[in-house]
Amino acid sequence: MAHYPFTPEGVQAKQKELYALDDKELTRQAVVISQDARSWVLDNFKLTDEQAEYYKSLPEDFSYYLGWQIASAVIGRQPIEMGAVPTDVATQNKKKSTDISIEGTSEYDPQTGHPKYGLTVGVTFHL
Repeated sequence: MAHYPFTPEGVQAKQKELYALDDKELTRQAVVISQDARSWVLDNFKLTDEQAEYYKSLPEDFSYYLGWQIASAVIGRQPIEMGAVPTDVATQNKKKSTDISIEGTSEYDPQTGHPKYGLTVGVTFHL
């Protein structure tokens, strides 16, 4: 799989690549993401030095949380949105943080045998 810049556009390109996979391979990728989101991101995106340093510093439990949220969206082929990356970090507040927003529903219809997903995951890194 290709490496994309860790930008909103790169996340959209990676999402397009993932969602072109068959269900079995997509589920395999989602499991990998859920188990180690940090490594998956570092293996699939080109991060700036500042992004990589910050991402590697995230606590392990937060990385698991983030991984499960992203994996949930991936399995359902739902949107993943990344906030814009600041272009001039010198003028930004130097307080680093990560915001995650999750909205959605999941339901299963036994008559059709198919789950229906409605989930959006948004991730914004403030570097």
